[in-house]
Amino acid sequence: MIAKILKLDKKLFDGEAREVVLPAVEGEMCLLPNHISSVVMLKKGEIKVFKPTGEYPAVFEISGGVCSFFDNKAVFIVS
Repeated sequence: MIAKILKLDKKLFDGEAREVVLPAVEGEMCLLPNHISSVVMLKKGEIKVFKPTGEYPAVFEISGGVCSFFDNKAVFIVS
């Protein structure tokens, strides 16, 4: 899947991911390839992007935002 993490003033991440763990308002959530389409509100916490190569995740601190997942593309607009 493709993951993009964007702030109003810069792009934090744009690339392939095998898994993304995110701090949803309802609790921690994991997106995997072919996940059902969804829009999720985010709370303060960490977005962890696991790359296909299996290395340690890229971790991004956020204070809130929204995530949309459609057609194997996750787009995060965060603050």
